Amino acid sequence: MYTGKIDSVRKNALNPNKKLAGSIIGWASETAKAILWLVVGIPILVACGILFGTAGILAGSVSYFSVDLPQVPDLLKYRPKAASLFYAEDGTVIGMFCKEKRFPIKIEEIPVHVIYAFIAAEDVRFFLHHGVDAFGIFRAFLKNAQAGDFNQGGSTITQQVTRNLLLSREKKVSRKIREALLAFRIEKGLRKEQILDIYLNEIYLGKGAYGVEAAARTYFGKRASELTLGEGAFLAALVSNPSRLSKASELTTARSRRDAVLDRMARHGFIDSRNYRMAVAEKLVFRESLPNTYEIAPYFAETVRQYVLQKYGEEKLYTEGLHVWTTCDLKLQEYASGALMRGLRAWESRHKRSPGLVKQLSSSESAAFFKKKSPAALKKGDFIHAMITKVHGQTKNAKLPGTQEYTVALAGNIQVRTQLPSEYRYQVRDVLEFQIVNARSKDRIELKHIDAPAVQGALVCMENNTGYVRALIGGTDFERSPFNRAVQAQRQPGSAFKPFVYAAALETGRYSPYSYVDDGPVSVWLGDSSEWWSPAGGGFYGSMILRTALAASRNAVAVKLLLDVGYEPVTELAGKMGIGTPLVKSPSLALGASEVTLFDLTGAYSVFPNGGLKIQPVLVKKITDRYGNVLEDNTLDPVDISRVVADYGISGSSAQLHAPEAKKAALYRISRDEIRFTKRYVPAIQRRADPIRVLSPQTSYLMVSMMHETCTRGTASAVTKLKRKDLCGKTGTTDGAADAWFVGFNSKYSTGVWVGMDTKVSLGSNEYGARAALPIWMDFMKNTLSQEPQSPYPVPEGIVFRERFYSKHEIAAVDLLEAGPDLARKGEEPQLEENEHAALASYGTEEADRFSFNPGFSVPMAMEKPPASGRSFAEDPFSDPFFSNQSKSVKEPY
Repeated sequence: MYTGKIDSVRKNALNPNKKLAGSIIGWASETAKAILWLVVGIPILVACGILFGTAGILAGSVSYFSVDLPQVPDLLKYRPKAASLFYAEDGTVIGMFCKEKRFPIKIEEIPVHVIYAFIAAEDVRFFLHHGVDAFGIFRAFLKNAQAGDFNQGGSTITQQVTRNLLLSREKKVSRKIREALLAFRIEKGLRKEQILDIYLNEIYLGKGAYGVEAAARTYFGKRASELTLGEGAFLAALVSNPSRLSKASELTTARSRRDAVLDRMARHGFIDSRNYRMAVAEKLVFRESLPNTYEIAPYFAETVRQYVLQKYGEEKLYTEGLHVWTTCDLKLQEYASGALMRGLRAWESRHKRSPGLVKQLSSSESAAFFKKKSPAALKKGDFIHAMITKVHGQTKNAKLPGTQEYTVALAGNIQVRTQLPSEYRYQVRDVLEFQIVNARSKDRIELKHIDAPAVQGALVCMENNTGYVRALIGGTDFERSPFNRAVQAQRQPGSAFKPFVYAAALETGRYSPYSYVDDGPVSVWLGDSSEWWSPAGGGFYGSMILRTALAASRNAVAVKLLLDVGYEPVTELAGKMGIGTPLVKSPSLALGASEVTLFDLTGAYSVFPNGGLKIQPVLVKKITDRYGNVLEDNTLDPVDISRVVADYGISGSSAQLHAPEAKKAALYRISRDEIRFTKRYVPAIQRRADPIRVLSPQTSYLMVSMMHETCTRGTASAVTKLKRKDLCGKTGTTDGAADAWFVGFNSKYSTGVWVGMDTKVSLGSNEYGARAALPIWMDFMKNTLSQEPQSPYPVPEGIVFRERFYSKHEIAAVDLLEAGPDLARKGEEPQLEENEHAALASYGTEEADRFSFNPGFSVPMAMEKPPASGRSFAEDPFSDPFFSNQSKSVKEPY
């Protein structure tokens, strides 16, 4: 059983030397293997283990940190947020709306030296690395170690793109890892030029400017394609700390940073020594070409903004870079602003109010003022009331020439010393309005005096034959009060509503301008209210023709016309002409008791000079997206009113609001437009349809004639001072003089003016439309029409002319007019017998009378042959009897 083992042992025992040698050789072999394993094998295994372990860890880390990383193809669809720009008629930017002020451009539009400046400043090895620059990171580490901080980041341009576009800016290791991974991906998926394109459109460069194009416009008032080497280097220098370096106080530091960028460009071969020296010596001229939003035409721009926001939404307006071409004429806008302020200053002068004066307090009221609590926090931009407690007189240390120093007290008895213009003499206990310029503490408050008039006003000007709104002013100070009184405020128009009543009466065919209506007492039983209503009027003058009644703005005549014609025809006509607010069907409608907006009223008046056509008022001509695709086009070739009038012919029955079917032309669509009586705060400024006929040309022409008389011997006779024969319009004043209006036109423009208080309190005694609003209208139209020739209104077919004289009753009626200084005092009117011929010279200055109708006093006499259809009097515009001033009697349209 054990024989084999024993034999083996035996054999070994019989040969001991052989056993020893074998043992030694075996030991040596095993030792060598062990040593070799220890020296070589184990390290290799360890290295392999570390390598594979590290690879596994890296793979796991890459897999972990790659979760939810944005895909590179997303960058191929890169659409940077872009600012929307609003343009005036001449291309001037009047509004910019955005979340980020950015104007995307292609890299081909950026000069090479500007691109190199950013590369030299931020990533000099940009074309050598693959997304992450290890050498740059090591260099940044050494600089940070030497400086003892970690300001140097070492991020490449590609990493900055990932950080700005695709990742957050949090300072975590995990974010840096994700940033590096994504940078590698981007470098694989995009060309270097594509990465630069994104970077130069996305980078923030201070003052709200994102991208090189916005920065070029913000700092230098030019496009990126026009930047010089020095300017490009300056912008590149801002990247490191744009918020600080963009401040005016830090411009010296920014210039030194610019020189450092230029030095790097020279050292790395981006520019030669000659260009380097020239760029360093270049003087930077800072000039911004982009206006602050609401700086030029604030009410106009805001009205358009509301429209675009309502139609296209917030995202498109603030991020999609829309280009909105408005109808704003900046010259007319300037005329409007100046005329409005001069008119409101005149009101203040008449009422002895210094600009910005809120009220004068009594001693007891001033004591109560001190007891009021001050605002919890005084913030820059806030508007506050302050009371003058001390007048220091002219001071030598005043910061501005021509100022006077005061101490004012804010609520809570906070005392502040401030300067005010010396031409305004304020007194102790005067309460003024101020805006806080700075409020570091209650002891260090800077105030700016708000000298806007207490009274408010608005002005709208439209171009008749296009509907383009050329000027729009909604108040005295947009920053102080953005409420737009031209389009949002609904106020009673007073007598300015009467033309709609008269036009509806003429359309019935039962009235003409020479129809007699009794200017006598009228009372209406109101039914539910169980009382009688009578219009105020100031005396009665008996039977008079409609021309005189409208010129003299006789209330009783307007009410009688309304009651005879009916509420429905008047409200329907007013709605078709453009009034969009609810109209109350009561006798007071004739006197303008229903509220309207100035925008609607002015647009409605434009129907008269347009020959009965309603052309939709628009503020926006065209809207395109950032690529030039047209989203909306409201442009309209000017309507040839002469052709419209000539083509219409005689409607047969002037009671018709619309032409017969045979006369419906493609260009001038005639249809019943839907009437909407809804409360609107944003006007419908998009053109919805072609011009629509709402009045016959005959009625329109007769209304023009009657409203011209209002401007020659009626409530607006002051208009004759402008020495033009083509001006027409109507005044309006509400009860208690809370609102003053004048809306008028010539053949080219229709303009409306409103003056009043936001609180609807009285403007004061004698503040009629002819006194408070008309001078503003005249001021504006004088400048607007200074280079415009006088243009007659084409006479439609069917209009005949008769010699017209006026009775003594009608002369007396004119004496009640609102115009005031341009009328003769009572008792000075011509004393004429019936049928006696005479001019109305005593009802205006001699100079003014030369430009009036010079009407006489009697009943209609001869009838002349109707003029040819569409007669325009091009050879001699004022040979038209409508504009004649050659005789004491006048041939007027009938």
